[in-house]
Amino acid sequence: MGKLCRSAATAALAVAITLATAGSVAGAGPHEVKAGDTLWGIAQLYDVTVDELAKLNGIPNPQLILPGQLIKLPGGDNPHSSSPSTARTELEYIVQAGDTVSGIAVRFEMSVDGLRDANQIPDVHLILPGQRLKVRVPAAAPGEAPRHPPDDRELEAMIEEIASSYGLDPGLVKAIAWTESGWQQGLVSSAGAVGFMQLTPVTVMWMEQDVLREDLNEALSIYDNVRMGARFLRILIDATGDEDLAIAAYYQGYGVTTSGVMYEETKRYVEIVRAVKERYWP
Repeated sequence: MGKLCRSAATAALAVAITLATAGSVAGAGPHEVKAGDTLWGIAQLYDVTVDELAKLNGIPNPQLILPGQLIKLPGGDNPHSSSPSTARTELEYIVQAGDTVSGIAVRFEMSVDGLRDANQIPDVHLILPGQRLKVRVPAAAPGEAPRHPPDDRELEAMIEEIASSYGLDPGLVKAIAWTESGWQQGLVSSAGAVGFMQLTPVTVMWMEQDVLREDLNEALSIYDNVRMGARFLRILIDATGDEDLAIAAYYQGYGVTTSGVMYEETKRYVEIVRAVKERYWP
């Protein structure tokens, strides 16, 4: 689940996402390091520890890995190793009004005990809106579109209203939001990207201070989150003059995109967004 590098000059026009496109499993390696990868993130993706990866690969400084470097995975060289488990990524979930521990556990395919222990919850019957919980999410296979969106006409109507107000194709906004978060407002990436549109803190600050000029509640309000993400997408479309380039810039950053660089994982991201849109909102 790569996060691509951004330069300070283009940080205001950049947003990270948590699209799980790696899809590999422990024992299937090696993992090729992408720009923005960390050894901690790779360890979380393959459900191993940083120490295991560091020792297996002879890495003296776990803080220093380079793009293009191949990271061997435990069991990868052993044809008789046991069946690998599906890769999972650790994220944060912001508790929403009406959430329960059991409901969150079901949503993220975890056990109640596992969710409780991971977050040291003293009473599984008492969680509060705004509380942050660690969850572990199965990674999607490369190029795999997310499952079918929920049948929620009220939610779709809200997205359509916001998209139309910025002159955007509502289907495109829905597809980006679905690819980004699976329409999970409480989802928070390791980079701090939050909500439906996976907005990073630097993007939120820039949008609030310089673009919208008002404080929004992007962490708990779906409306505010989608509004900010849609406005950001409008800016990227206007700046690039091309929807596909704007989608790419939403993922890998405006500066990188306009410099002519297009990473392979970015190409996959654009393809997935387009496929989701054509499948569900043509």
